Amino acid sequence: MDIGELNQVVHMWAYEDLADRARRRAALQADPAWAEYLAAATPLIQHMVNKILTPAPFFNLKR
Repeated sequence: MDIGELNQVVHMWAYEDLADRARRRAALQADPAWAEYLAAATPLIQHMVNKILTPAPFFNLKR
């Protein structure tokens, strides 16, 4: 049975904090391979949602 939204991809990225996210994204934007990927992938995106999640106090992420 098909339930919920179909044909979607979910990526979850872990960062130490928002400053870490900003540093990593700036480095990614400076990478020519990323620009090449975006040029190919962007036309395929029909809908995109970004969310910032924080773990619940009882969540213990083991790295």
